[in-house]
Amino acid sequence: MSSEVLEYIGLDLNKEYKNLKCEKPEYNIAKSYDNSMLYKVYKMLPIKDIEILISYTDRTTEIKERYLTAKPINEYIKEDQENFLELVKQAKVDEIEQIENTQKEFQKHIPYFVRYDKNYLWQIYYSNADKKYFMLFPAREGETSVLFYLIKKKLENSSDKIYVPICKEDYDENILKKAEITNIENYIWLFTKEWPNIYEVENKLYIVGNVRVKEGFESKYRISISSKEEADAEYTLLKALFIMATESNYKFSPCIDEHGRLRLEYNNEILQVEGLSEFIKKQAIMQDDRREEIAKDIKDGKSTLEKLNAEINDLIENYRIQEKQIVMFLNCKKSFFKKLKFFFKRNEKGSRFSKATLKSNKNDKPKEKDSNNEIKENEPKQTSFNLSDLVKICKANRDIEEQYKSLKSDINAMKNKKKNLEKRVENAKKYLDEIEEHKKSIFEFWKFAKKDEKPALNEGDEDAQENKITINFNVEQDLQEFSVKADMLQKQKLSIEECNSIFACKYVLDSVNAVLTGKDEEKILEKDLEYLKSKYTGSKRTEIFGDIEEDYTKIKNLNSKKHRENKKNIYSILRVNAQTTLEDYKNCIENIVRYLNEAYKKITAITDFSVYYTKENENGYIIAEIDPKNINLDNLKENNVYKIQINKNQNVLYFSNIVYYDNYNKTLPDGMDETTSILIKHEKKENKNETTINIVEEENLYSIKINKIKVVEYND
Repeated sequence: MSSEVLEYIGLDLNKEYKNLKCEKPEYNIAKSYDNSMLYKVYKMLPIKDIEILISYTDRTTEIKERYLTAKPINEYIKEDQENFLELVKQAKVDEIEQIENTQKEFQKHIPYFVRYDKNYLWQIYYSNADKKYFMLFPAREGETSVLFYLIKKKLENSSDKIYVPICKEDYDENILKKAEITNIENYIWLFTKEWPNIYEVENKLYIVGNVRVKEGFESKYRISISSKEEADAEYTLLKALFIMATESNYKFSPCIDEHGRLRLEYNNEILQVEGLSEFIKKQAIMQDDRREEIAKDIKDGKSTLEKLNAEINDLIENYRIQEKQIVMFLNCKKSFFKKLKFFFKRNEKGSRFSKATLKSNKNDKPKEKDSNNEIKENEPKQTSFNLSDLVKICKANRDIEEQYKSLKSDINAMKNKKKNLEKRVENAKKYLDEIEEHKKSIFEFWKFAKKDEKPALNEGDEDAQENKITINFNVEQDLQEFSVKADMLQKQKLSIEECNSIFACKYVLDSVNAVLTGKDEEKILEKDLEYLKSKYTGSKRTEIFGDIEEDYTKIKNLNSKKHRENKKNIYSILRVNAQTTLEDYKNCIENIVRYLNEAYKKITAITDFSVYYTKENENGYIIAEIDPKNINLDNLKENNVYKIQINKNQNVLYFSNIVYYDNYNKTLPDGMDETTSILIKHEKKENKNETTINIVEEENLYSIKINKIKVVEYND
């Protein structure tokens, strides 16, 4: 193998070659400790301009040691020939040819997402002192074909170029300053919650990353920037939206445009720098109008509050008079003549209490909150706005909204207080109407009068009752805990047969629905059985052992969790083998449907969450995904993905671990480690919204495909 590689690259170890001679360039080792720029800069380098140094270390060795121990290639071959021959043994001619073919493709077009497999093997650095590029090859790396590709090209005196990353090289800042690039990374993280990779390739910048777009689907993206003008436009847009999001609480949603670029949208409108000024103006006018509306609501609210306060004071006085009346009665009933006097007074010209009124108590008036945000009447309307204006208006709106929210809380509290007082006065009147029974006391009066009172509200409680906070289910954050609870629930409530029936749906759902609905039953059963038989690879041993593929002493791993359980086998559950008849298969499916229906009644959703599916089946069962990124988007019917809301306590079945494994030893980890699917019954709904989104799919190293997905969301 060594002689074959040497012959292929044209290297004779007994000769000296001028093209391999080089000197060790000076290199600033201090800068090498900045790992943020490890593989961020890519270049097309002429091979003849690259010096080759070899160090008997590996790639993880500190750069200082690698550089200090490195030797030029010609010296290494001469002084460490034995080690060099070890490198030759590790190289393969076909791998060198593959590198050569790949680099030829790179001359036509670079990888769409910039980086490529094993690009780290090149280990190319740049010496600012000597203005030279050099390969610092680690001899203990193990993969040596890139080294011999370079040697081959140098011996050929080739003018070819290679497309490689430059280790720890800074951006040249011709398009954007490094600080601006860092800002872009921060801006994009805010909107996508994923850090982008920003690469410099020759005179271009590429922003590459992953993002969850609408409805939770995941996609890659790439933004290509070729000039200062494009960079300024992209930077301006991202910075402006970042400020609006952080300073003015605007919510922007990431999306993918038809060219595979990351874009941001607001109310389904994709924002571009060209229309940014108009968008800011429109939002500023809307916010300004909103402030006027709130100011008017505050004015009306204060008037309502004053009116309520006056009514409450009247009710309080009425109640005080009724309270005095009962005290007077208790005193009068000690004497027969005083009692007569009491009733004559009470009945003069009707009840003296029903007509009682009270002068408003000015001291009980709530204090008005000062506001610096009141709208001055006849103030001229502003017609031009910039981002600074919008931020100021939004801040003023937040202050005035807090004032209005506090005012609403005061009004709601006063309304509640008024209702309680009205009920108290009403009950007091009833009590006084019954007073001739002479059986009541002042303590009974207080208890009777207050018996229908509602609990008093603290400030803000009414808002909390009117707008109950619903915590949205977040797939990334909540799925693990959710999965554990779902699996524990099914382990507790479902029998082995019921779990097996759920498992079978992953393979023969069409047969299950055919038996359930009676639609095309025989045709579908025959088709599924034929398919199962065609894939059957079992033996007599399989028929004997069934699901027990391994003995229960063997340790297995499920998502890094150890257990001693066996995975289920669909052929064992369905009792299908080469001799299975259609009647046998039908009987088995009927049993599965029976167990499935029983299981479906037992298990309910443990919280509110959304699910997605790609195939509708009226009146039958549907397999849906909790996490949309697990949906297979290939060969979608009309590229439709359906979305529905699952409400807490709604019947569902989970494809949790207990569905896929037996639990003979009780060692099965809790969770949904095999899949994030659930099983639900299809309910036809008329109300729906349709949204079209773009998903980037990488076809090969150089090109992508844009999948247009229509998300059909059914509403209750």
